[in-house]
Amino acid sequence: RVPIIIAGPYMYALYADYGYSHDEIAALFVAGFGASAVFGTFVGSVADTIGRKRGALVYAATYVLSCLTKHWKSFSVLMVGRILGGIATSLLFSVFDAWLVAEYAQRGHDPAALATVFANAQAGNSIVAILSGVVGESSARASPLR
Repeated sequence: RVPIIIAGPYMYALYADYGYSHDEIAALFVAGFGASAVFGTFVGSVADTIGRKRGALVYAATYVLSCLTKHWKSFSVLMVGRILGGIATSLLFSVFDAWLVAEYAQRGHDPAALATVFANAQAGNSIVAILSGVVGESSARASPLR
């Protein structure tokens, strides 16, 4: 979840470096958030239908495609990438948790222990997000975008 959390400012800088205006960049961000809002309403059901593991693999493929679009300066390609990123975000925030809960139950583990698992995951995610932000910012300052 860390890449999604810290990527926003860097994506804005990338789009600005490509020469897009504030309004065009805003449209790209709105498309990504909109796609996440729309697809988030049913992506969990789709993952249940195709299987949670396949849903996780679809997340990986969708996110990779989203990242690849960042290498083109074409607004339409970037727009497709933002939409794919929104779909990937919806998958990220539903499929893996559902997969964990299902596997936990299937293997007969105590369901009450899931609270500890999720709490530890959240704490770890927060620590990694902070450290990634510090490393990312340091790297960005040490090496210009161009």
